[in-house]
Amino acid sequence: MEKVEVRTWLAVGGLLHDIGKLIDRSGEGRAEEEEKRRFGYSHAVYSYKFLKELLEGKVSKEVEELILSGSYHHKPEPGNLYHLAQQIADHCASSERSKREDEGSAVYGSQSREEKRLKSILALVSLKGHCQSGLDQYEYQLKPLDLKKETLFPEEITEEKKAKGKQEYKELFENLKRQLQKLDFKEPEKTLTKLYYLLYKYLWCVPASTYDKERGTKHYADISLFDHLRVVGALVSGLWTDYNIQRLKDGQDAVEFLLVEGDITGIQRFLYLLSNTKGVGKRLRGKSFFLSVLPVILGRFFLRELGYPMVNLLYAGGGKFQFVIGYEEGVEQKLDELQRKVDEVLVKEFGGHLGVVLGWRRFKGKELGVNELGEKIHELYEETGRKKFQKFSAVLENFDRLVNYLGPDNYEMCPSCQVSLKPEREEFCKWCELFQEVGEKIPRAEYVVFSPEIGDLYLEGIGGVSVYAKGQIPYTLPGDTLLLLNRTDFEDKADGFFFLANTVPTKEEKGKILVKDFEEMLEEEEEGYKLLAFVKMDVDNLGLIFSQGLKEDYSISRVATLSRSLDLFFSGYINTLLQKEEFKNKVYVVYSGGDDVFFCASWEIALKVAKEIEKDFTEYTCYNKCFTLSAGVFFQKPTYPIRFGADRAEDEKDIAKAYKNSISLWGYSLSWDEFKNALERLNEFMKNFDVHSHRTLLYRIYTLLRAYKKDGKVSLRFYPMFYYQLYRNVKGEKEQEKLEEFILDPKNDYNVRDDAELLLKLVLMKTRGASERVKEESYILNKGG
Repeated sequence: MEKVEVRTWLAVGGLLHDIGKLIDRSGEGRAEEEEKRRFGYSHAVYSYKFLKELLEGKVSKEVEELILSGSYHHKPEPGNLYHLAQQIADHCASSERSKREDEGSAVYGSQSREEKRLKSILALVSLKGHCQSGLDQYEYQLKPLDLKKETLFPEEITEEKKAKGKQEYKELFENLKRQLQKLDFKEPEKTLTKLYYLLYKYLWCVPASTYDKERGTKHYADISLFDHLRVVGALVSGLWTDYNIQRLKDGQDAVEFLLVEGDITGIQRFLYLLSNTKGVGKRLRGKSFFLSVLPVILGRFFLRELGYPMVNLLYAGGGKFQFVIGYEEGVEQKLDELQRKVDEVLVKEFGGHLGVVLGWRRFKGKELGVNELGEKIHELYEETGRKKFQKFSAVLENFDRLVNYLGPDNYEMCPSCQVSLKPEREEFCKWCELFQEVGEKIPRAEYVVFSPEIGDLYLEGIGGVSVYAKGQIPYTLPGDTLLLLNRTDFEDKADGFFFLANTVPTKEEKGKILVKDFEEMLEEEEEGYKLLAFVKMDVDNLGLIFSQGLKEDYSISRVATLSRSLDLFFSGYINTLLQKEEFKNKVYVVYSGGDDVFFCASWEIALKVAKEIEKDFTEYTCYNKCFTLSAGVFFQKPTYPIRFGADRAEDEKDIAKAYKNSISLWGYSLSWDEFKNALERLNEFMKNFDVHSHRTLLYRIYTLLRAYKKDGKVSLRFYPMFYYQLYRNVKGEKEQEKLEEFILDPKNDYNVRDDAELLLKLVLMKTRGASERVKEESYILNKGG
């Protein structure tokens, strides 16, 4: 049997080695004392019995031995290297258990093992000197994975829900068992892929370890059983190298691994290299999709070339990918060769606008413990950071040749991206054409297919991806992976699932579903100034969170889980949030994934969406003050080039980033609490003051405020002018009081409110009439940036 096939079947055994834990908690397991002595633990007996029955008549004896080897992870049979590899992989993964496990009694009290739920990794993050979490009460419900809020968001589990724990564990096991029984175990990689996504769906919410009955200890349940299983699967495949096989008998102190990280550079600039030529929306969607899946394509390529299964890809998203492999002689040189190959393809296809830097760190199995790994990963981050300044260094001597790799036709500049050349007879360059074709499919997409050989978007010799709309039958080749998009009911339809933020406003025309352009989005707005808002948001202090937030509990599983949890919110849940009735069919998501989002909408809807994203993100992260968002908002007409809108929104976001946990618009930065309070005051004022009749007055007050404001301070000369306008134009005492308190703060000696100028702008935008002069709107909207 080829080494890659052995690795794959060992990984299958690693993925299933602890399936007995779910059986145990569901109350379905039975084990004799002799069986316990043979396997070491009850759950290992349950795993063996279940797998033995599951594999009956489906696999050869050799394959069965490889898969069943996982059941011996506590007590290997003497001389069996498969068993020993599974034990070492499990020990390496289990060594990452939190130091908090000794505090189990205080944390869990009298809870039985069936009542215990998975705690959120997001609640565990703590930054000394910044914030402390201490949010042990937030746990996940025992539900199969989907994108509903009630499933994804951790919560404080009630006693009533705790009492249903055993039944919920049983339901999870029965559903998973039914699907596992459908696996034919014929093709190793296809079996592994399907198994991976089945375990992801059903075990993402199940704690890997809550207690050790034989030892009488309790564990802090912050790692899911799915994440534990996938790490064991990755590590055990990494142990099957010539170098590690010779060292298995010496245990985890002797075996060695490589942790590899890829960082894609140039994403932001590349995404917005678009002019407002016809079809720009489609091309933008196609580009955004390509950048979302590029980490997956590259991660799969490296693993395929190195001879490892896909389970070794620990994370792929947000412009990064990370995988673990076993150490062997010459592997560093092989990685350098593969880096060079990728560089050549990216330079040839994109002229150096997109690149990837690869870094790696070698470490022993014993260094996977919570005290050891953090330093290695920190070194890895520093290495990839340094290499960003040396990208394409391996192909510099051939850079011009690669960039100018063209056919015999006459060429001219592409009018869309304005950086690549196109044949004179074509409308756009090759990639702009491809992005437009894929972008047209995405709003109706149902499946994506990752392939090493073909694709709608294909990088020669590396791999590609295809998109299939509803009603289309996906075409796949051996080695391809078919994934259901944004749904987890994949079992009878695909190999797995894939989350993509693909929400856009659509319309029906001649029986076809088409995407609205920005102008059409604004046509439905009944009143106010029809402006588009470009909004960018991302997580604050992300580098600090990953480098220090898990410092005392740093591990491969926790870092991968943290990345996956954040990406799950931005790639998956964003779609759910935008299906709310007030937002439905009104928001255009340009990009969302990893830890950030960029969307466009009418300005009023955009502000509401930004507020809702921040609100839900705060809840999703268990109200942990370590997790905050900053946002930048830029307003312009719908015909404004999106790349410039993106740049200006980025500038606004930079202003917010200076303060953290803030939103900036027109250069005004407000904390989210201030922003929410400001919107509440605005709505209250709009209800209780005749803004339409007094619009001219409000405009005069706005111009006065701007005239007498310098360096953020308002001159005393403003006040007499304000009161003159107030008493001259507003007759009723109550009306005068409402306007006065809207502009001045009675709790602060009637000084001008910090948000007065901002809110006056919003009032003027909300009351903007079609008959008013363009000069006035230009003054209001552009003077402040």
